[in-house]
Amino acid sequence: MFTQTHLLLGAAVYARPGNRAVALAGLVGALVPDTDVWLMFIIERLNGSSGCEVFHYRYWEPPWTTLQMALNSIPAYLALIATGLACIVFPGSKLRAFAIVLLAFASSALLHVCIDFLLHHDDARAQWMPFSGWVFRSPVSYWDPSYYGSAFVPFEIGLGLAFVTLVGRRFGNRRMWVILAILPLGYVGSIAAGQMSGGDHLRGPGSCEIIADREV
Repeated sequence: MFTQTHLLLGAAVYARPGNRAVALAGLVGALVPDTDVWLMFIIERLNGSSGCEVFHYRYWEPPWTTLQMALNSIPAYLALIATGLACIVFPGSKLRAFAIVLLAFASSALLHVCIDFLLHHDDARAQWMPFSGWVFRSPVSYWDPSYYGSAFVPFEIGLGLAFVTLVGRRFGNRRMWVILAILPLGYVGSIAAGQMSGGDHLRGPGSCEIIADREV
């Protein structure tokens, strides 16, 4: 899903009035698996790569592929959840408060990567590292028109707006409504970025020039 939908889902699941630590942990967990894409885009653009080159070429190269696998590792988040549970149930543990925050972070991140597991095709990641490099390519993509993306995008936008309504009503104050109203505006930029990474799926040096020639 788009990053803002993951954040809105994280808010819907973890954000409650009076528990800022858990809410923040849930939001950070919802964001972390996508930080590789944002870091890549910012750094590569600053280094002079075009938007097309970022998604058609750089996305598929180290160090970004390594960072993708690390931040989207299902075993890693399961290990964090196991650690949090151990801290809670271990007799005499004084780490209960920390463990609850850790569980919110890890479970939110795990929810993110499990949803993405079902919604990525050409851009799927090896989510079982370090135990396996196997990549599941879902028949459904959250953005790619070749894999039902045209149908899923409006569904996801509607889902995001539903989360905005749910969280806004839960908190019931104007400041929260303003914050929540900003996130859906990101769908415009996300759809534009999806178009940059779409096209004919050619990858590697020169692929963007080929696409430009075909458009002419």
